[in-house]
Amino acid sequence: MMIKLYSNTFFLNEGTPEFMAPEIFDESYGIPCDIYAFGMSVLEMVTLQTPYKECANPAQIYKKLIEGKKPAALDLIKNEEVKTFILQCLKQQKERPTISQLLEDKLFLS
Repeated sequence: MMIKLYSNTFFLNEGTPEFMAPEIFDESYGIPCDIYAFGMSVLEMVTLQTPYKECANPAQIYKKLIEGKKPAALDLIKNEEVKTFILQCLKQQKERPTISQLLEDKLFLS
């Protein structure tokens, strides 16, 4: 796995740590990783905070990921439907919804 460092951001070939699914660190990549990253993107749009903003470096993000700890920004979300949608995207790899299932969520249908 190639690692590059640009200014203060840590990149792996597969993305930035704040948006990376835990299984990426096991070199397992697939569409569920994109669903996870999408959930993190929605989290950032809703809260206006980068996921894992509470972490000082990529190593702290990695530690939280492998411990199964979610970003603190989730606690800022007041709308339970939005929070539930994001949490669906952040489930364990085999439990994450498909793209089709996400598009059928009431957030997109309303």
